[in-house]
Amino acid sequence: MKRYCYYCDKEVDYHVIEKEVEMEIKGVKVKYPAKIAYCNECGNEIDVPELDEENIKKANLEYRKKAGIITIEELQDLLEKYDIGKKPLAALLGWGETTIERYFDGITPLKIYSDELKRLQNPRYMLKVYEANKEALSEVARKKLKSALDRLLNYKPKRTVSVEDVADFFLSKVDNEAGSAITPLKLQKLLYYAQGWHLGFFDGPLFTSDLQAWVHGPVCPEIYYKYQDYGWRNIEKVRANDAVFDASQLELLNIVNEVYGIFDAKVLERMTHKDEPWREARRGYQASEHCQEIIPKESIKKYFKTLREIFDINEIEDIKKSLRKYQDIFFV
Repeated sequence: MKRYCYYCDKEVDYHVIEKEVEMEIKGVKVKYPAKIAYCNECGNEIDVPELDEENIKKANLEYRKKAGIITIEELQDLLEKYDIGKKPLAALLGWGETTIERYFDGITPLKIYSDELKRLQNPRYMLKVYEANKEALSEVARKKLKSALDRLLNYKPKRTVSVEDVADFFLSKVDNEAGSAITPLKLQKLLYYAQGWHLGFFDGPLFTSDLQAWVHGPVCPEIYYKYQDYGWRNIEKVRANDAVFDASQLELLNIVNEVYGIFDAKVLERMTHKDEPWREARRGYQASEHCQEIIPKESIKKYFKTLREIFDINEIEDIKKSLRKYQDIFFV
């Protein structure tokens, strides 16, 4: 296919070279692999509209990534997640009916609109928007969105397990060759974060046993007495019965172990000392004073749900975001 060359003043054959190009879009510098056409006769650059369109799309994609603008893929996921169409979503947000469609056509949303769409990825935030603006939707769209929200927000795991099963799960992850170890103190903190995030995601407890607000953080007494002879020493690896957990519980436990298991007991202790449930339960007690006050599960649930909102934690794998709360203790 030939294209017009300004320098040769005629239609010419051309070749295409891919090279990295840097440009600035709305104050943001981006680099992308552009395809550029050159005249086979004079060697100068020539204009090929199809390549220009492809390059613009690449530059726009890099800009979206760098500026944190929602991607088309994320938009599509949003529509599928809530079983909602482009026009109904725009209506729910009070935007022009073609706004979302234009974004799918490649128009880059302003940061303020992108941020609002990203917030909708959190079902709890979407519920607030739905309750405030549901009259803007047709009856069919309203029912479909409400059904999706009910499904996303009301899921509950199938069973409550014993705290011993949860402790065994973490102890089964000990890898001496890799240098991982769990002391009784560290085990208690892992139990606390497992219970907390389970309550935060699923509303119900992972295990029924209570946690108490002891001097060194939340403690499950029955697990404490089971392993008290270890003192500050590491507990041996055990075999766990993963069959007692359902899929969602296993996913959560693995993420808790991945996120918190890398820290030693004293770091985890300092982390729990910054958490409101433990602090509230110990109100009125001196720092080193013996305390057996139970940390209410409702208090734990409220706190971890708040963490989800503050750090925009929509999925279990997002739990690591909460570590920003403890950034004065360590670097993340």
